[in-house]
Amino acid sequence: FLLPYSPNFNPIEEAFSKIKAFIQQNGALFSSSKGLIYAMLQAMEIITPDDAEGYIMHAGY
Repeated sequence: FLLPYSPNFNPIEEAFSKIKAFIQQNGALFSSSKGLIYAMLQAMEIITPDDAEGYIMHAGY
């Protein structure tokens, strides 16, 4: 039995939210194609292991 999809209980949605906030605050990093890959790596590195654990716990896993 699977529950209906709920973004509130999907850990990746919380991670995406934090990454989106980083992009909004640091938009200049994403303005050139040359720095885009570096900027994306920076954005993904802001998710710490503690963040990931919290997202998973919040989702009830």
